[in-house]
Amino acid sequence: MLTPPIPVALPLLVAALLAALNRLLPRWLASTLAILTSAAVGCVAVSMLVYSRLDPIVYWFGGWVPRRGAALGIGFVIDGPGAMLVLLASILVTASLVFSTRYFDTVGTLFPSLMLIFLAAMSGFSQTGDLFNLFVFFELMSAAAFALCGYKSEEPGPLQGALNFAVTNTVGAFLILSGIGLIYGRTGALNMAQIGRALGNRADALTLVALAFIACGFLVKAAIVPFHFWLADAHAVAPAPVCVLFSGVMVELGLYAVTRVYWACFSGILEPRQGALRNLLLVFGVATALLGAVMCYAQRHLKRMLRTASVDEMDLRGRGRQIQATGALFVLGAAGLAGLPPFATFWAANMMDASARELGLHWLPWVSFAAATATAAALLRFWARVFLGWGPNVEELPTPGGHVRERPDTSGGHHRTPAAMYLPAAGLLALGLLAGLAPRLTGAAYAAAIHIQDRGAYAQRVLDMLTPYPAAVQDQPAAAGDFARGAAGLLLALAAAWMTLCWNAVRRTVGRSPIARALVGVLRAAHSGIIPDYVTWLIFGVAAFGAASLIWLR
Repeated sequence: MLTPPIPVALPLLVAALLAALNRLLPRWLASTLAILTSAAVGCVAVSMLVYSRLDPIVYWFGGWVPRRGAALGIGFVIDGPGAMLVLLASILVTASLVFSTRYFDTVGTLFPSLMLIFLAAMSGFSQTGDLFNLFVFFELMSAAAFALCGYKSEEPGPLQGALNFAVTNTVGAFLILSGIGLIYGRTGALNMAQIGRALGNRADALTLVALAFIACGFLVKAAIVPFHFWLADAHAVAPAPVCVLFSGVMVELGLYAVTRVYWACFSGILEPRQGALRNLLLVFGVATALLGAVMCYAQRHLKRMLRTASVDEMDLRGRGRQIQATGALFVLGAAGLAGLPPFATFWAANMMDASARELGLHWLPWVSFAAATATAAALLRFWARVFLGWGPNVEELPTPGGHVRERPDTSGGHHRTPAAMYLPAAGLLALGLLAGLAPRLTGAAYAAAIHIQDRGAYAQRVLDMLTPYPAAVQDQPAAAGDFARGAAGLLLALAAAWMTLCWNAVRRTVGRSPIARALVGVLRAAHSGIIPDYVTWLIFGVAAFGAASLIWLR
């Protein structure tokens, strides 16, 4: 099959063409070419998803296939998760490029070029079976992301956010490269399947340090606490079409990399300690979910969705009454974040909660439920304040983000949301609904999880060119209680938003609470925007993860 290189090669070639003809091509033609290219990548991703659903696609560049179990060349390994991530990246890039045609007043061909480079890097990152090439695509993705974050280079804010992003992610890249060097010195291999075979079933201090470096490096990209500080600054200053990619796929790629590298390379040596590793990752994951929910609910700094000069929720109060269709998208988005069926997020939460209960972690579903509810409540509060005019003009509790005003990217405001901005958002919500209604969704997800955890089968498929993967898994139906839980999340989010806006006693009590003000003060101090502070937190996280690995996993 010759399609695996296309999601990487095609965007890079078109990006180079657009950059070379930067001063010759009109803006509409450059945008059209970029949109068609990302859509073509999506079509290729669908083809790969279909062909790899039961048996991963293995592609060796130059025909350099393995000999006697040793990888001689560079290969792509495309399975269900990898192909789905390529498809997700192409969908979000296409939607962002369509949105950006009305988002910017003046933008040349360099913006779509950077977006296509970003797409190529994400596609290669999702497909590669080589650990060093995973790092190469990580760096290419980061370079494009730095430039996109600071695209409004005439303002100091984007430059500062891009610099924070660049420094912290460069530290993460250094950690990954250090871990790869240690593993290469131990095994003499860079192919992930070959590394897994070479490490065998024995853990030592060197491999655990390598795992800690690689995992922490990718957790920086995934914005896991305490490696997350760059994300808030990047979101605050990056153009809205870029933020869609940061949260919609780039963060997920960091988690995917940790999953792929662990199961392909390190699962054998840590098989007796899987429970301890799971608990270690749960500490970081739960901290991320809870802190993210608190920060989201306490935050009022918003992206420039109305083409207004302010991104402060209080300034936008009541200014969305003329674009209620846009407000409807916010309500649907909040419902999806709350896990309301039949959104695909409902099935994702249901499968994760079922797995947690099977492992005896009966408290974990309540943590995810609380985080999802608080996040949905923040969106519903924004919708009620901006599109209905509810709530006071002044907030008693100061927010971590403070009051922010930025120079808009478009001149003037719109009395209605342009179709090029409304349709991508509506389309993405429709896809979220349709994915939840797709047949065999849970069965395919469970099969992908089983396949990605089978280190032996992965190595046999990549190095021995065998097909040892089991047959498809049946769908796992949800119980009535699961549907009720999804609906309860949305109802609780509505209640929380209403109390925040309309119940004066609750609002004033929280606003005057020393605990609430102290918490907001701590969050604001931690998210200072000062690079040395962020690097210090990052080093602390690496030290904590590394020490726990050597103590609990050895």
